[in-house]
This record gives sequence, C-alpha cells and structure tokens, in this order.
Amino acid sequence: MDTKNIKKIIVGLNNPGKQYDDTPHNIGKVFLEWLIEKLENDKKIESNLKWKDDKKILAKILEAKIGHKDVIFVLPKTFMNNSGNSVLKALNYYKIDMKGLMVVHDESDMLLGKSKLGFSHSAAGHRGVDSIIQNLKTQSFWRFRIGIRPVDITESKYQFKAGDYVVKKMTKENQKILKNNFEKFYIDMMRWIINS
Repeated sequence: MDTKNIKKIIVGLNNPGKQYDDTPHNIGKVFLEWLIEKLENDKKIESNLKWKDDKKILAKILEAKIGHKDVIFVLPKTFMNNSGNSVLKALNYYKIDMKGLMVVHDESDMLLGKSKLGFSHSAAGHRGVDSIIQNLKTQSFWRFRIGIRPVDITESKYQFKAGDYVVKKMTKENQKILKNNFEKFYIDMMRWIINS
C-alpha cells in the first residue's frame, strides 16, 4: 500500500488551564509541543505555522508536512473526560481514517521514562481515551502511552491512586526524567509518521 500521501492526526490529551500545567495528565500536550519544536529545529517540518485555535474542532491545531506526509497536530481544548468530542470533530473535518489517528497520553501503570505504541486497545481506565472510544464507537486507533508512574512511589498498584496523582504538579526531578526520554519517544513517533 502506498502510504506517501496518507493524512495523519496526532492528538495530545490534556486538561486546559494553567492549573494543569506540569501535571502528569498533560504529558500528551507537553510532548507534542516539544515534538513540534524539535521538528522545526531539525528542519524536518515544512511549515512556519503556529498553533491556532479552531472553534469548530474545539482544539488548538497545527497543520504541517513531514516528509511526504500531511500531519495535523491537535490539542483538545475540552477537559480530558470530553476529549472524544474534539477528536471526532477533527477526524470528520479533515476526513481522516481512524487508522491515521494517534492519541498521545499519560499511562499511570507504566514507569516514568517508559513508553509504548499500540493499536486497538481498551481505555484501561483512562477517561480521556474512554471518551474517544465512546465518540468514535471503536478502539481501532493508535495510542502512544507515556509512563508517568514515579519510581519513588512504593505503594502497590491498588494503593496508588492515579486519579489524585495525575492532576498534581510533578516534581522538577520527575519532569526531568520524562524530558530526558523525549528523544527516545521522538524516534518511535517519527517511525510511525513515516512508515505507517
């Protein structure tokens, strides 16, 4: 199959508002903003476009060309639990097949510095992903999960309350651990953009 001109949408899940900056739940947004800067610095992105607000899609949008691929970056302006509304609008507006959708989000069951790329998985308790599945009526899309679970949390999986942790400010040390791994995440993301 010729994948040269397939359009792609990459969505960074987040909560709007400054109070959610530097929280684990917003790692999708943090990574996408870092990714755009990296692509511009490496001159791998054919675009001088900046993020723009799109009221129809309820999101910040950046349209770019990477290699031969048209890529639309999306940061929903809805709250996490309503992310699916914005994602559905973006897919319909750009007329992109769901197999061209990548959702980047936090994963509380995965340690900081780890990541995993997967296709067609359940929400596994992530309400933003669940909202997307409910709106699209399918889980057949790509997900790039970024681990946010600190190594210094010693409680068992059942004692660790992700719902509280994901909206609390991350320590500088944990932010540094995450960002030190962005280069590794970048390689995986570029492989998906170019090869899939």
